[in-house]
Amino acid sequence: MEIRMYIRFVATWRMIIASGIISLIYACACPDEKTPRLSAIVPTEHTLLAVTPSLSLQLTGDTLNKSYPQLRTGKAFPISGFLRVDGIPYRFMGGDSLRISPLAPLSKDTVGWTGKYSFLFPGKGWEQRVYDDSWWSEGKGAFGPVKGYYYPAHTLWGAENIYVRRHIKVGNRNVLKNHKVYVRYVCDDRIKLFCNGKHLLESGFTHQTKCQRLTDEAINQIVDGDNILAAYCRNTGGAALLDFGLYIENKTYADAEPATLKKMNAQATQTQFIFQCGEVELQIDFVSPSLSEKWDMAGWPVGFLSYQVRTENEKEHTVEIMFDVDVEWMFGTRKVDSWVEHDWRFAKSDSLYLAMIAGETTFSCEDNHIILSQNLCARNENKGVLLIGHEEGRTFQYSGENLRPLWNKDGTREVKELMMSVGNRYQKFKTECDELDYRWNIKAFQVGNETFAGAMLSAYRNFMSSHRFVSSSDNKLFCFGDTLGNVREAYKSFPALLFFNRTDWMKGLLEPIFAYCEDIHWAKRYPPYDIGLYPIASKQVKLEDCAIEAAANILMMTTAIIEAEQDFGYADMHWEQLCLWADYLQERMKKMTFPSVGLLEHDDERVKCVLGLMAYHKLVQLKGNL
Repeated sequence: MEIRMYIRFVATWRMIIASGIISLIYACACPDEKTPRLSAIVPTEHTLLAVTPSLSLQLTGDTLNKSYPQLRTGKAFPISGFLRVDGIPYRFMGGDSLRISPLAPLSKDTVGWTGKYSFLFPGKGWEQRVYDDSWWSEGKGAFGPVKGYYYPAHTLWGAENIYVRRHIKVGNRNVLKNHKVYVRYVCDDRIKLFCNGKHLLESGFTHQTKCQRLTDEAINQIVDGDNILAAYCRNTGGAALLDFGLYIENKTYADAEPATLKKMNAQATQTQFIFQCGEVELQIDFVSPSLSEKWDMAGWPVGFLSYQVRTENEKEHTVEIMFDVDVEWMFGTRKVDSWVEHDWRFAKSDSLYLAMIAGETTFSCEDNHIILSQNLCARNENKGVLLIGHEEGRTFQYSGENLRPLWNKDGTREVKELMMSVGNRYQKFKTECDELDYRWNIKAFQVGNETFAGAMLSAYRNFMSSHRFVSSSDNKLFCFGDTLGNVREAYKSFPALLFFNRTDWMKGLLEPIFAYCEDIHWAKRYPPYDIGLYPIASKQVKLEDCAIEAAANILMMTTAIIEAEQDFGYADMHWEQLCLWADYLQERMKKMTFPSVGLLEHDDERVKCVLGLMAYHKLVQLKGNL
């Protein structure tokens, strides 16, 4: 087949498929009365709770009570959940335990510690357990600025390099058996850590306390008696800081049995788990109200866990539910504020808010853990809710303006107010989300199978969990990921947004790019690949322009919006830019040479040119028809 014919064939087929999907979506908007029942979806991984891009909980499979949920960065979110039934604890959320006790504490966990140090390279073998450090200087850790610094340092470190040996006495190494051992550290700028000569880690600057588990091989290096934890740190400029210590797992919840998972079901706005805990059944739902179809709730930095217990027999049970969050593991800080406001008990650490109904909740803060618990009565099917809020705390800067998030565009609202608003109506929100999930579940299974449904519903949540919703000065909605105005990421998001008929969010992805090009920031004949990194829109981050891809993708995405809305108004607003980009693709097509053999990849520039121009020709037809 001639290559030009092949290109036209591929392009035409793609447009047919795209049109078919749009038509199918509209057909699904009015399903038949005979609809299948709500089908369970168990994705391989998905966003468990969408709060903010900085605090969205991810889950792999059905591992809610086998491991901790993770943030988008891959860091564990240290939340554990337990249901105590007639005195027997069952773990329904989190891993075994993140609680740790010091073997050799950090400076901020004590009044300091004694170590040997040298600013000059001490020679080979300095990190080994057997080494003569009698000639080294002796100082009190941590090392760094001793006054006016955020961290408690006791010995001044003003040189470029520092070598530190910390002697740790272990009376009986058998206490380490069947326990996890961790090294904790904070450094400015670069650090290398060793235990009895065994290399543990190498890391860059961190102003928060980091924690890393030791391997079994490293633990086996620890002996009875004197051990050496050695560190080399280099300061590349500015203030210098070094602190490190050794910690052991504290099995506070070692007696808790994993609850038996009976059911898991992930839908568009929530994920439901049902656990068997002895003779009591626990249902827990992770609900993201920001996923509702109410436009003003987009980006609300609040999610909640609703729970209820029930039993099939008439026997009364003493039931208590408890949530444990390790705030020091999360933020590297111990500070916890707690207060009661309008019948809600709040606990706040750094940017994380937790809340439960005050009159039914017991609060405590032990070993830098926030613990919230509530007594329940299984016989009466008691219900409750745990609210989770997060405040990112950064102002978005766009075109010389400071723009606020959609939920707080007038600057007068607070996260705790949103949490109370959600908490007071959580059962209503839950019902609305149930109805929404049912509707989208039916449509997803009418279009495809479980794999398709899982992909669409998961993509919907993933989009919410990775984007911020901002209101512009002229009241336009902007949707921003970590890379602002990323054309390729927007293109990947469009199938799911198109399926859910979220043309408002689709426009929110493209609108900042159009505004950027229609202003003085961009003088090129094709759109930018991106417009900056959050929270500042300044200039394109990607070194390569990817001009053809960017122009073709935006033309195709605009066409999808117009066909979905059956209204040419949005394209008409930006018609000059769309024509400019189409002309650019046309010129590039004329300069391209086409091989007579070989297949084309989907991201080949020639294919992108054809698809972009066909999308533009479709826009021209729609302009005349609509």
